[in-house]
Amino acid sequence: MLVTNKVLLDKAKREGYAVPAFNVDNLESVLGVLAAQSSTGKSLIVQTIPRTLKYGGISTYSALVRALYKGGADVSIHLDHGGDTDIVKACIEAGYTSVMIDGSMLDFDKNVSLTKEVVEIAHKSGVSVEAELGTIGGKEETEGQIKYTEVAEAVEFVRLTGVDSLAIGVGTAHGVYKGTPHIAVDRIKEIAASVDIPLVLHGASGLSDEVIRDCIAAGINKINFATHLRQAFTEGLKKGLADKSATYDPKTYLPFAIKAVQEVAERIINLCEPNA
Repeated sequence: MLVTNKVLLDKAKREGYAVPAFNVDNLESVLGVLAAQSSTGKSLIVQTIPRTLKYGGISTYSALVRALYKGGADVSIHLDHGGDTDIVKACIEAGYTSVMIDGSMLDFDKNVSLTKEVVEIAHKSGVSVEAELGTIGGKEETEGQIKYTEVAEAVEFVRLTGVDSLAIGVGTAHGVYKGTPHIAVDRIKEIAASVDIPLVLHGASGLSDEVIRDCIAAGINKINFATHLRQAFTEGLKKGLADKSATYDPKTYLPFAIKAVQEVAERIINLCEPNA
């Protein structure tokens, strides 16, 4: 079924694993991710950032997932890093089952106010909400301002907003890491022990398998992957274009990219499973 993030993540929290969330950009990445869902029989989250929605249209990606999803393991369609209520409302109208509102660059009270407003809007439509407290590196607005999530603030934020899941700042960053990231696994443990909702890790592409497993064991229940998939798509596309049988017909070389995305997604899905 197509379900909310809350359905997927509450189960993950109870059973001690993480659900991978894959950022998609086009038809081929959706095909690759859903092929991985079908081949593994495991649930996952298909998500888009606002820049992608501006590129392809807000209704496009939800329609793609709904048209191509063949059943089996549950899937959620999620807005990643929504910046305001307008895009949240538009995604809900387009059929997204979950949304994120990112008020992390606001002060605490304004973040609470914005998140609470989105929770009220989304819950009326049966849509779940992810928020962010602390900052994740790799975005222009966070350069040089990385802030770990404080345990006491997380507790208060969850209490005041009624949010369904929380992305926390523990040293990860979006995009390609320039050095070895140092992840505050102990902070994850502290927050997980103090709040009763699932925790989310952004910026997982480039983390070692060992670190990802440690984060899951510490209490992370949703892990975002974007750069890994984009890298796989690009390398697969290069192989397709270099293949001697490729022609000017995109249907002959794009399957290489689809397969590359599928293979990376399958590996990540297995990594996020219990006792991986």
